[in-house]
Amino acid sequence: MNKVLTFPRMALLAAAVLLGLGSIPALSDDGPPGPETVTLHLGTDGTYFEYSNNGAPIQQKIGAPKNCQITVNGPLVALSGSDKGPGLKDGSIGVKSGGSQGVPCARIDSTEDLTLSLMGVPDAAQIALDLELKGDVRTKITLSNGGTVVGTFEVRAGGGVKAGEGVDGSTTAPYTATATTSAPIANCRNASDSGPDSGANDNCYLTILPTGAFDTVKFQPITGEMSLEGGGDYGSGTTMQTVFTLVDYDGELGCDESNNTVTIEEGTVFGEINRLQNTDGSDCVLKPYNIDVDTEAQTLSFVPHDNEGAPQPAAYQGLLMFAPTLAENPFDSHLEYDQDDDGPLGFEDMPWCAGDPFDTPDAPGSINTEVIPGGDTWCIVSATTSIVSETETRTAWTVVGIGDPKFR
Repeated sequence: MNKVLTFPRMALLAAAVLLGLGSIPALSDDGPPGPETVTLHLGTDGTYFEYSNNGAPIQQKIGAPKNCQITVNGPLVALSGSDKGPGLKDGSIGVKSGGSQGVPCARIDSTEDLTLSLMGVPDAAQIALDLELKGDVRTKITLSNGGTVVGTFEVRAGGGVKAGEGVDGSTTAPYTATATTSAPIANCRNASDSGPDSGANDNCYLTILPTGAFDTVKFQPITGEMSLEGGGDYGSGTTMQTVFTLVDYDGELGCDESNNTVTIEEGTVFGEINRLQNTDGSDCVLKPYNIDVDTEAQTLSFVPHDNEGAPQPAAYQGLLMFAPTLAENPFDSHLEYDQDDDGPLGFEDMPWCAGDPFDTPDAPGSINTEVIPGGDTWCIVSATTSIVSETETRTAWTVVGIGDPKFR
């Protein structure tokens, strides 16, 4: 194939390799697929982590504590902690320290920390945590991916809640709260410490929505004490368990040469898309995407997604090639796109750019969005037609844009 541009290349990994599922079964064909999850369940009816992908669930049982100490090391989740490591007592996970503060094994205090790490499953996109909070609580929760921090959050309760700081959760039990990248402090339980052993009244069901995928969660109380739980205080049949919601996209694009390119070669459809710097010059945050190729319909769908609370004004440069056309009509070849991938009726001819998109870009390393005609989100920079055989030619389209289209 002849190319007009030379891009840094990054192979698009097959789903099984990208996600590292190993022996995890494929999705079930029965009914629409639900989100992939890893759930921590701690109750009288079982103590385990469970992976579900709308097929047969896989359980990782947590063995019986030995002197209230537990060992959890995959295949779904690993647990580690300070001092003597994690412990379990009365449906609560903490750290086994035996110190003067807290309850050994069942709680974590300001001198301790506890870490959960996903293993052999996709990274997580968000997490809902069943936390038991004691005293004037301020707990830092750090999410990271491959050792790199992707978000730092805080949950507060009792005297840990400060007027004018953070976003308040629900005002009645069961108490819930949400933390996001733009609002990372969540206040739970109306600044009230309900005291020990109060069932669901001393719990906070905290949802964290970060801007990037993560594989590790670390808990570090600043003041007060906390326990990690799995729905046991809410009674049987509860949905208030600790739940990782796993990513369901094909990858993430950054703005550096090491992570800004996706390459697709499937049948007669070829695509290579580079993410450029944001058009407003803001810091680049990894942006999830999905790719779908239909070789029969000769379409390529590229759908980037904004993370919760962190929209990215991303720009892209691409090289696209589809099936060869008849040689006697080389100039009849044209590129169509559906701006928001809303179905066949949405296809229209992609316009030519009204100038060089890299001349006077909106921000360094981005494009000049003014060259994209009004009402459009992508435009053609150049087209090069090459001879494939005596009867066929193929056109390589160089394009730039700011949306999430389907091409054909």
